Amino acid sequence: MKKAISCCLGLAMAISLVGSFTSMAEEQTALERIQESGKLVVATDAAWPPFEYMEGENVVGADLDIAADIAESLGVELEIVNAAFDSLSMYLENGEADLAIAAITVTEDRKEAMEFSEPYCDSYQYIVVKEDNEDVKNIDDLAGYIIGVHLGTTGDFLASDEVNMGVLAGTGASVQQYKDLTVAAMGLNAGDVQAIICDKLLAENLCTVNDDLKCFEATYADGSSTLEQYAVAAAKGETDLIEKVNEVVVPLKEDGTIDGYILDHSARAAAINEEAESEIATEAVTE
Repeated sequence: MKKAISCCLGLAMAISLVGSFTSMAEEQTALERIQESGKLVVATDAAWPPFEYMEGENVVGADLDIAADIAESLGVELEIVNAAFDSLSMYLENGEADLAIAAITVTEDRKEAMEFSEPYCDSYQYIVVKEDNEDVKNIDDLAGYIIGVHLGTTGDFLASDEVNMGVLAGTGASVQQYKDLTVAAMGLNAGDVQAIICDKLLAENLCTVNDDLKCFEATYADGSSTLEQYAVAAAKGETDLIEKVNEVVVPLKEDGTIDGYILDHSARAAAINEEAESEIATEAVTE
């Protein structure tokens, strides 16, 4: 009987310890996880040049340079997870990534689900149309248009809101969502959509690599703008990690380093696109 009681007590203690360890693991913050593992896991979507894009098999871009600076400041290695933009918040919630950085616009809805750093870049929504389009000057002029957007972005939210309940409601306008802005540009060239709404630098990049497209700020007929700001995101409650991020991001923005990253990657991304177009043209001539 004593042996049985002893075994039961031992089993109960073991279960209690396991429960205690589990509770401690669940309470571990992202910053503690980073320090313990020696690596910073950052989720991004490599479809937003110059902020993130593919250079060969590597994910590069201005945002990844910022991520590298954050990892260096923390004294850890950087690990990149390339995922769909609309799934980045899930990576944070599940603890599969410590930070998300992908030209993420700070919105009130997102602030309810994530923690944000100080903004590191200001931007506006832009409209992209074909070079010979003289009819569209502002958002209101998109009445009746099929508008291409990148799924889950502020461009998507803006266009969808205006089509459903805003200035484009009841005009016959609709939204076509894409997983990649490059594909959206192909759709614009093919006539599948008549316009694209996306962030300023992304729009400018599309027009750099597509000579027959032009872009301009997406204002409303009354002159109001669509100013937005990008920031680094962490899971809700991870304020300690965000404080560490701010220690890196704020000085980089103030001294112009981030602007330099953006300019550098704008040129690199454009060169990659030009090389790809040249290869396509060569293959077409050969065939």
